[in-house]
Amino acid sequence: MSDMNPLTEKVRVVRWRMSNEKLRFSEELRIIPGWAYGLAILLLVGIEIVVPIMRARHAHPMPLAALIVVMVLVGILFVALGLLIGYVNRDAKRRGMNATLWTIMVILIPNAIGYILYFLVREPLVFNCPQCGGAVSARFNFCPKCKYNLHPACPECKNAVRTEDRYCPNCAHDLSADRPAGERPLTPVTPGAPA
Repeated sequence: MSDMNPLTEKVRVVRWRMSNEKLRFSEELRIIPGWAYGLAILLLVGIEIVVPIMRARHAHPMPLAALIVVMVLVGILFVALGLLIGYVNRDAKRRGMNATLWTIMVILIPNAIGYILYFLVREPLVFNCPQCGGAVSARFNFCPKCKYNLHPACPECKNAVRTEDRYCPNCAHDLSADRPAGERPLTPVTPGAPA
């Protein structure tokens, strides 16, 4: 656990996130704010108005069937972009990141590179400490309020172990003798709910 290599730390956080963040698409859609749905509708209406005007002003307009396909595809793209702006705004807030900065970045950085950057560097969700209930990050090794060990290691070989392991997978040390009674798994903090 004392390895301070940034790549190793990033891999550890990603593995922890994959095992502890059980995100469902339907639950993630619920965090999109109402203003993002309004923005998506405005973008859709704007595209549906602008595309036919551009067709009428063009010397050689495209066929009506092609125009309908273009309007539908571009409309879907703009609706998705509008909803993603709202999602990034709310998701950054619940992860303790600067929501305003990330919202501006995903709007201004072209070709969806801002979205890609956000999803690559976003922080893990904040979780409740199993012992005291305080909010802790996946990057923490110990709870800052009660010093609870959030990333347990085998006392014998010092390799990381899971909370549900009875024996160390590396050296077969009996972990149940070293574990305090009543240990609970980490649970995600829901935004706006009391800790």
